[in-house]
This record gives sequence, structure tokens and C-alpha cells, in this order.
Amino acid sequence: MDMKNYFKLNSSVIDYDVEHIEDLKILESDLDENILFLLGENHGVHANVDLKMKFLEYFKRKTNFKYYLSELPYSMTCFLNEYLQSGDEEILKDIYKALKGTDAWNMDEYDHWRQLYKFNNKLSKEDRIYIVGIDIEHQPKNAFKYIGHVTKDKNKLKRVNEYIELSQVDDISDEKLEEIAKDIKRDLAENESLYKDQLGEEYFKIKHISNNLLNRFEVYSSNNFNGVRDKKMHENFLSISKYLKDDKHFGQIGLSHIFQRGFPYENWFGAFLSEEGSKFKNKVLSIAYAYTDSRYLYPTRRRNYVSSIDTLDLSVIGSENFIGNKYTLLKLNGENSPFDKSLVWPLAHKFPEEGITTDYFQYLLIINGSEEMKGFEII
Repeated sequence: MDMKNYFKLNSSVIDYDVEHIEDLKILESDLDENILFLLGENHGVHANVDLKMKFLEYFKRKTNFKYYLSELPYSMTCFLNEYLQSGDEEILKDIYKALKGTDAWNMDEYDHWRQLYKFNNKLSKEDRIYIVGIDIEHQPKNAFKYIGHVTKDKNKLKRVNEYIELSQVDDISDEKLEEIAKDIKRDLAENESLYKDQLGEEYFKIKHISNNLLNRFEVYSSNNFNGVRDKKMHENFLSISKYLKDDKHFGQIGLSHIFQRGFPYENWFGAFLSEEGSKFKNKVLSIAYAYTDSRYLYPTRRRNYVSSIDTLDLSVIGSENFIGNKYTLLKLNGENSPFDKSLVWPLAHKFPEEGITTDYFQYLLIINGSEEMKGFEII
């Protein structure tokens, strides 16, 4: 079957309206067998947040997933879960201070958490979504801040609170932060029974954040940032999963992380999930975003930059297949698909060398003519 006919039979034009879900019916054949639904984006494009909420509400309705995987540090999502419970926007503002100059420093993502709070409040308590941060602790001060948030009223944990106070000094060096992280980890190990007694269920969170801080320093000093980072993301997810119920998961993260097969010298988060022996093998659905005639925001600490983004290979997916459509979803694992017979790569970047297309992802979402995200304006 040629590409034009395959596209016609296996694609759906997507409407942003979250109440309209018939346009996502094309996904239904892949819902029951999978337990983890991953969407892969290039950061900074406004359409990402619209689509994230659309898919989140769809997968919640269809699968009632519990856990929302986020490409954020675990400590930050601990704060976000407190925000989802209370609606106290001061929590959001406080944790966003450390994000200046990162991809998360934009109004669109900030407003997404507000939207999620409203959506979550419509659900019964047992059905409410819980955010799981799987990334390394990119912002150490937020990580130390959460440890202090949990331990500050525990008089018997005076030593760790002294470490936390040291970590919040302005212009503190990475070397000093790493030293403090090691001191906290050592104190946790030497006084494990005391911490467990004082913290109860919070003990795991503090231990995980402590380990994840050291993951951060390991990744940033590595000569293979992406490969080591994704390995740590996978290890984080497995560690956290031990404390979660068996349930469906949803997440929208950076594009490469959703690839279910590795590249030379780099194994992605999704590829680790798909390895032999993994309970997630053959149970992950990956949807890759591709952009044409769009723009993205690139924040830095000094100023924000805006540039164009075109990641769809038009020699593979001709523009005549989606012209006039803002969002088009293409099923790659359909009957007589050219994408599950050979490596027909529809992206104009991130080129793999082996396998077939559906080894990496099973759906392609074409985003046409999106604006960039808006720079952060609140703090």
C-alpha cells in the first residue's frame, strides 16, 4: 500500500476540544494491552500543552490511569502533588523560582498545572491523578527545600536541617551542594531507624531525593549526558514504582525519552522499559510529536529566544496528507503499514540505524503551524 492510501485509512484529524474524543478513536485498539502511554514532544511549542491536556483527559476517561509521569525532578512533583491537594498557588510560585532559564520556564506549563488542579478536583478522591517525577534533580535547591519541608518540625532531625540551611546559601557551588547531598545520604544510612520513626511514609521520599541529588551530579559530570540521564530516569521510575499500585500510567516527556529502542551509545528511557525481563515490555505505547511551520520558545536566564521548528520529514509524509489540519494523528502499527516492515523514519532528526519504525514509536502526531510558548511572567 502506498503512503497516501495508508495515511488516508490510518489517520485522524484532531480537534483540541477535550470534550470531543471521537477523533482519538483510532487509539482504541491499543488501549487494553498497554499500561504506559507516553507522548514525546520537542519542548517550547505551545501546541504541546493543549495536546497534553487533550490526551490526559482522553486516557483518564478510557483507562482511568492513576499516575502521571513527568520529566521533572521527583522533589518538584512532591510539591506539585501538594499543590493538587490544596490549590495553594504559592507552592507553584515557590518551586518555579528555581526553574528560570530552563525549558519549564514558561506560562503555558505553569497554567497546565492550574488546569490539572481544576480537572483533578472534578474526580473522586480515589480516582485523582498523582504526579510522578522521574528526572534527576536538575535544581538542587528545590530538592533540598523539599527535604527541609518534611523535616523542619522534627526536633530529633536537627542535623539534616542544618545541612538544608547550608544548601540555601546564595551562589553556593556545585561542589558544596554535592558534599551536602553526600552528608545527608550518610546521615540517612547511619540513622535509618530514627528517620523512619520520625518520617513514616515520607522516609522513602527523602531517601529517594537524596539518592537522586547524587544522580544529578553523576549525570552532569558524565561524557554521555543523554545516555546516563535516561538510565537514571529508568532507575528512578523502578524505585518509585515499588511504592505505587499496579495501575496505568500516562506521561508527556521529551521526544527521545519515549523511543522504545536505543540508538548507538544511547539507550532511552522507553528503550529501558522495553528490555527483556521488564514488566513493561510490549506494554508501552509511544506517540511521537512532529512539527511543521511551527515556533518554539528557548528560555535562558538572561532572555528568551524564539525560533522556528520543522521536524517532520516531508519527503516521507507529504504535506498533501495533512494540509489545512492543525493536528493529525497517524497510526503506524496498522494493517499493511510500511512503518512496521522497515525503518521508514518520518522525523527530520534523531536518526536511528537499526530496526523498524514501530520499534521506536507506534503513532505520529503532526503539529502544523503552532506558535511558541509564552515566557514566564509571574515571578
